[in-house]
Amino acid sequence: MTDIEYYNELLITLYGKCPITNQPKYRIVRSELQTEKRYGSYDVVTQETGLWLGVKQGLVEIKKYWYLKDCWLLERVEPNVDRKDVLYDKFTYEPLYPFLDKDDNPLPFSWRAVEYLLGKLERAERGVKKTEEDHRQDEEKSQQEESDKVFGILDAPDPTKPLPTFTTSTLLG
Repeated sequence: MTDIEYYNELLITLYGKCPITNQPKYRIVRSELQTEKRYGSYDVVTQETGLWLGVKQGLVEIKKYWYLKDCWLLERVEPNVDRKDVLYDKFTYEPLYPFLDKDDNPLPFSWRAVEYLLGKLERAERGVKKTEEDHRQDEEKSQQEESDKVFGILDAPDPTKPLPTFTTSTLLG
């Protein structure tokens, strides 16, 4: 068993499978090895010279992550709701995290990065969703706190003026 096979098994153990498809909820793959079948119109060009040979319409198998450099990729299975060009799959794996740096250079696979990302994601999905009323109340509380802070500063005595004392508040004459 390779390291990646081990980590994919670990993902199943920790996060389970999608109850509808019985596919692993998450998986780690190489971006350059993933393909998908899409329906549409595609330009046909020769590999050697790049000459345009015309347009082909229909179902074609293409590289799924043509826009990414070759790298490790963390994916999650999701319902195929808005991808009309991928007709044959009701569920597809979608990218969560490509192991690329800010300059699109490949990063080595890191289990710690996967644990961190999925830990945050899973906690967020289990969290209680706030209603519009909850957000409104939070905003009112935040505005009240800011208002209290501003008025506290405005109501504070001016440090450049002396505080009132007996001698400054009576007429001596």
